[in-house]
Amino acid sequence: MLPVMTTERLRVGIDGDALRQPMSGVGQYIYQLCRELEALLPEAEFYAYSRLPADHLALPSARWVLRQEQSPVWRKLPSFIWLKTRGAQLCRRDRLDAFWAGRTLHPHLPAPTRTVATVHDLNHLLVPETMERRTLWSNRLWFARDVAHADVVVANSSGTAQRLLSMVKCRAGAVVTPGVGPWFRPLAASERGPALVRLAELGVKPPYLLCVGTLEPRKNVQALLAAFQQLQAQHTGFAHQLVLVGVKGWQNQVLADALQKAEGVVVTGFVPDELLPPLYALADVLVCPSLYEGFGMPVLEARACGTAVVVTDIPELREAGGPGATLVAPTAAGVAEGIRQSLAADHRAGQLTPHLPCGTWRQGAQTLAALMTGTSVAVGGQ
Repeated sequence: MLPVMTTERLRVGIDGDALRQPMSGVGQYIYQLCRELEALLPEAEFYAYSRLPADHLALPSARWVLRQEQSPVWRKLPSFIWLKTRGAQLCRRDRLDAFWAGRTLHPHLPAPTRTVATVHDLNHLLVPETMERRTLWSNRLWFARDVAHADVVVANSSGTAQRLLSMVKCRAGAVVTPGVGPWFRPLAASERGPALVRLAELGVKPPYLLCVGTLEPRKNVQALLAAFQQLQAQHTGFAHQLVLVGVKGWQNQVLADALQKAEGVVVTGFVPDELLPPLYALADVLVCPSLYEGFGMPVLEARACGTAVVVTDIPELREAGGPGATLVAPTAAGVAEGIRQSLAADHRAGQLTPHLPCGTWRQGAQTLAALMTGTSVAVGGQ
């Protein structure tokens, strides 16, 4: 039997702007855990607070009541300012038992509301130059205070928990790593043909190298592009494509100009969730050359699909990549050498799938629900 919280009539709220479409990795993390919270808390009431209308959000189900900003003037507020002002008013009106700050910053609700704040990264301290200006200043203004005032803080990786302790002097109450859905798995032989047809519609054709993430400076895609061009120049007949999956980000004009001149590069933009597993499974290598990551969900997902991974040698990506990852410096030369090593190793065909460094989404939600209520989880029917 699956564990189910026995607490009745619990009123749980979240920062709904985190579920803005298309969802980021943080949005996917929150979405998947919210879906599991619904199963664990069958009698609970769920509220999402957002400036945005429902068609801009990926609400987990019809159980979620959207408290949307009605005033077109107030909708123009930056996300976190709205959450701390208008959003806070709506939260207090609903008399929440628990508020999950999935993006760390929260509206400082009074007792008895219990606030759980999840920390995904410390970008504003480690790589501030790569951030959007509004997000950077929001974190500079409120991150330390909001972490200190939360009833409990959750980290999304052991690496994030360690940095949180050393840099902010805050000890995480729990670590809830991303899970991996069962749809992330190696392809069966019968699935390969239809998957190739779907990918061809995107301009993707094996063999290819894959990178998944928003095209913004922290992802270090320029170093990957330079590494790819080195491999093309140094190896006659190098036939791989470089496939970049993800939406356009910020501060990326230099990268955009370079991509226009590059050969053998496919930029897909956003792709539907159902295409990600075959994209991972048919890639020869997933490359994550980021300057910094709080965890690295694409790395975990690629491993679950049996695909080799090349990652920057930082604690969080070592954690996501596991013992089979090829670790590299975040330079063009380092990434190119890592790709060469990985292609030469030929260590695919599912050999990298066991022992993923995470629990399931259900286990993560169980921990989160217990922290929200300050209770243990009882075992019951579902």
